[in-house]
Amino acid sequence: MNLLAPLGLLALVGTLVLVAIYLIKPNYQQKFVSSTYIWKLSLKYKKKRVPVSPLRNLLIFLCQLFALAAFGFLVATPMIRQMTTTPKNEKIVVIDASASMLVKAEDSTRFERAVDQVTTLAESTLSEEGGAISVIVADSEAYVLASRATSETLPDLKAKLASLTEDGLRCGYGSADLNGAATLAEDILKQNSESEVLLYTATEYIDKGDFTVVNVAAEDDFNVAVLGCTPTLSETNTYSFLVDIGCYGRAKSVEVTCEIYGVNKTKDKDGNISDPGKSLVARKTEYFSELSPTKTLTFTTEDFPDANGEPILSYEYMYVHVDEADGFEKDNSYNVYGGEKTTLRIQYASSQPNNFFSGVLRTLRQSKKGSFNIEIKEVEPASAKTEGFDLYIYEHRMPDDMPTDGVVMLIDPDKAPYGSGLRLGELVSVDSSSTLASGTSHPLTSGINPDRITVAEYRKIVSSDGYDELLYYHGDPVMLAKNDGNEKIVVLALNLNKSSLGVVVDFPVLLYNLFEYYLPATLTANACEVGGSVTLNPRGTDAIFDGPGYARLPLTELPADLTLGLPGDYTITQTNMRGDTEIEQIFVHVPASESDISKQVDNLPTLHAETTIVESDIDLLFWIALFALACLFLEWWLHSREKN
Repeated sequence: MNLLAPLGLLALVGTLVLVAIYLIKPNYQQKFVSSTYIWKLSLKYKKKRVPVSPLRNLLIFLCQLFALAAFGFLVATPMIRQMTTTPKNEKIVVIDASASMLVKAEDSTRFERAVDQVTTLAESTLSEEGGAISVIVADSEAYVLASRATSETLPDLKAKLASLTEDGLRCGYGSADLNGAATLAEDILKQNSESEVLLYTATEYIDKGDFTVVNVAAEDDFNVAVLGCTPTLSETNTYSFLVDIGCYGRAKSVEVTCEIYGVNKTKDKDGNISDPGKSLVARKTEYFSELSPTKTLTFTTEDFPDANGEPILSYEYMYVHVDEADGFEKDNSYNVYGGEKTTLRIQYASSQPNNFFSGVLRTLRQSKKGSFNIEIKEVEPASAKTEGFDLYIYEHRMPDDMPTDGVVMLIDPDKAPYGSGLRLGELVSVDSSSTLASGTSHPLTSGINPDRITVAEYRKIVSSDGYDELLYYHGDPVMLAKNDGNEKIVVLALNLNKSSLGVVVDFPVLLYNLFEYYLPATLTANACEVGGSVTLNPRGTDAIFDGPGYARLPLTELPADLTLGLPGDYTITQTNMRGDTEIEQIFVHVPASESDISKQVDNLPTLHAETTIVESDIDLLFWIALFALACLFLEWWLHSREKN
């Protein structure tokens, strides 16, 4: 038993006062008198007033004592605390907000039907005593819409539910974050483990676990989707296309159309378009059944009648679509970009050209063909240019002035070009068996082992403002790098003909690192799923990102990681180091798993929740007051019997 007001026990002092009164109360005494005549008239009164039963006196005293004690306890407010399980009239609702819930049938989407049913459930649950309901929306990132709403907050809950379907559906185009929803549900279950967890979805689950699954799919749900399109570049640099198509909920024939624009366009020597290229169209029809709902179609040059057998070497973009009146239109088309490669111009100027550079550059051109069209120009130092290229390689003989654009690589420099920020010293000859040592950790030297690199001669560098010193020989820097705004410079102060660098694996690794660091592909891919993250690596300045959810966002910090949450076309516009404007695009599509509107999934996330116990108090005031009144009534009755 607990006392809410322990100081109230001071009222029990009244029992001590009662005991004291009885102790000091005068007692009747037996006396001998000479005559009883004067007492004769009071004899009747004496018999009525003087107790004839000691037991009755004791009972009257106890009744008074217990009544006073009960009133003392009433002031202290006693309670009995007990532990009970939490009530079961509470529900946790998870609404699937994935793209597959946007399938429409009977003038409503699955998501709208789910919201309507949850609203009805909330009204019925909160109409009962002690009812509570929580709502979690499982979008690409799950969130709590309402936590443990009660009948008092029902109007607010209904307004929040209505907002999910008003002014555009607040349903995502990606996959549902059910793991996150389960975690949020577990947080609520910690307060009431007896809550029922319901999932409103259209996906079938074999093992439902601790969820109660409510399926909101309609019988005539039907969807045809372009699941993906992969351009394939052959060894002869000819394109073909693999198109994945899905047909779910109905067996039927589907016509797939591929439209390619800007095929094999050409440019003049100044980079201007001299031939806009062709526009080609091809169509194929395939039958889909419930046993084979997905198929991959291959489109080659032969499938395009207007190609006249001419191979597809480049294209501006490709538009793949199916024209079906299905329940979900967002996956009926697919745009393919990346058919026009960005041109990288490389100038190699050397007074003593070597095969090390030529071989590695040709290998890089082949390995980078998916991202770049690399043009390599070898010139004599006297005719070397200082503008118009993306990468300048000067070996042995240096230009008078540094280039005004692009990445510059200075190999075995005989002098410091104006604007390089270098001051060079004399040539130093050393023991050819001596190896290099590591300097500042840098992406350019990733994967390079200086213990494999021997050197017989190097140029001493006296000063190098703003450079990172990457490799050393006995304390002297022999490899330096700078990346400061438009200054992108690599200095290798040794002769490749007098070093092992050109013949060990570290040399191609160095050039590969140079491309990845200074000349990265702006986009690593031209397509991704909704909710995917894309890394942008612009190679120039004034980069602008535009697309659904982005209003011409300037990219000031590079590289930039962006999460793309809406399907559609996104564009990045940049001014490259040569001063030319480059435009690249990426297509964001609905995940293929969401286009499968009749899919079955093995199991739902497991819910972990310990049994919750709540404390409750039993109020004893009524019973103690009743006991006190009973004592007073008994004491009155005893007194009444005394008078009879």
